[in-house]
Amino acid sequence: MKKTYEKPTLVKKGKLAAIAAAVVSSEPEVPPPAE
Repeated sequence: MKKTYEKPTLVKKGKLAAIAAAVVSSEPEVPPPAE
């Protein structure tokens, strides 16, 4: 499952990078970091 977060570009980039890394690591779910 891929979750898209509506956040600023800078934050979105970080989230996408973290999510992408997690997905590559075969993570079943990616819990959002403390906002």
